[in-house]
Amino acid sequence: MTEPKLRIAMFTDNYYPFIGGVPISIDRLTQGLRKLGHHVTIFAPRYPGATPDDDPDIIRCKLIRYHKTKMFDFAVSNIFAKEIEDELLRRRCNVVHVHHPFWMGVKGLNLGKKHGLPVLYTHHTMYSQYSQNVPLFKSFFKSYISHSIIKRFSQKCDVVFSTARTSKNYLDELGVKTPKIILPTGVQIIPDGAGDAVRSQYVSGSEVLLCSVLRLSPEKNIPFMLKGLKQVKERSSTPFKCIIVGGGPEMDNLQRMIRDLGLAGTVILVGSVLPSEVGSYVQASDIFIFASTSETQGVALFEAMAGHCPVVAVNCSGADEVIVEDYNGFLVEEDLDAWVSRVTLLLDNPDERRRLADNAYHHAELYSTEAVAQKATNAYIKAIKAKREKSKA
Repeated sequence: MTEPKLRIAMFTDNYYPFIGGVPISIDRLTQGLRKLGHHVTIFAPRYPGATPDDDPDIIRCKLIRYHKTKMFDFAVSNIFAKEIEDELLRRRCNVVHVHHPFWMGVKGLNLGKKHGLPVLYTHHTMYSQYSQNVPLFKSFFKSYISHSIIKRFSQKCDVVFSTARTSKNYLDELGVKTPKIILPTGVQIIPDGAGDAVRSQYVSGSEVLLCSVLRLSPEKNIPFMLKGLKQVKERSSTPFKCIIVGGGPEMDNLQRMIRDLGLAGTVILVGSVLPSEVGSYVQASDIFIFASTSETQGVALFEAMAGHCPVVAVNCSGADEVIVEDYNGFLVEEDLDAWVSRVTLLLDNPDERRRLADNAYHHAELYSTEAVAQKATNAYIKAIKAKREKSKA
């Protein structure tokens, strides 16, 4: 039996050109769904000064306010604009997928309920870990508000997608009764040779190239990683360089730290690159390093494996679901000596590095964008049928 082609509305509070896990996840899922023949419309904020979209199915919502802070930029869409509902109806959407439990997410939920459409919500983020980005009432937000918002919002949706087992467990602990499905961000498999130009730019000869891709912000634990690299340099005789890909508010502080640790010329802050270019940096590299303790699903780790990189990471939620110990990488506690030992092991042993790299690539293939999109499609179809049956009862 032929699978029906769906018309899906995505609602999000941030999207490109803002670079982050949620925009990347939405983009990957959208690509996969479109390959399956579904029509996807993305309702997202309009960013001041941004280049107009080439994609006619990205609806940019006018802003009430654009609030810039040192840590984060908040694009607050005008959810009261009638044009949002008009576009939803004009495009005959039959399922709503929201990506935040507030503002645009609430708008999508309300429109779905109003027009009898199933609403599915992806719980992307452990919001309590990002309380430092909230302008007011940081402690109250961390201890109560974020959990309360997520629970109440999730209970109103028809299905909740969790990006990892740990986030599903979190929702269970909150008492969320809505059906939950684990749906990770899809991985784009990176072809061989995609990183050749990048590699020649940063290393030569027998040098090993380390890489990390992350936002340069405090919760990513980058100082831990830099201190570790200083020790790796002292312990190993293998020449190496490390590229750190990503932008963020800590750029200047990290540049100073790199100089103070004597890592200038060894550690290079590449800065922000287009999401489509990240794969070439990973594919150019030999080892992927990570120390973040705030991940929900470890998207960057999957990306690394898709680029034939074994991973050394600090044990945290998300990372522990991606890394299989001594198969595709190493997972250590937040202990500098343990982290340094594993990085040094891979740096000094090319055969071991290649073994883990091959395993990492095969592991990433299980989470391709197509496989994830099919799983989402199955959930959409089931939710649509359940909504119809409920309306008939």
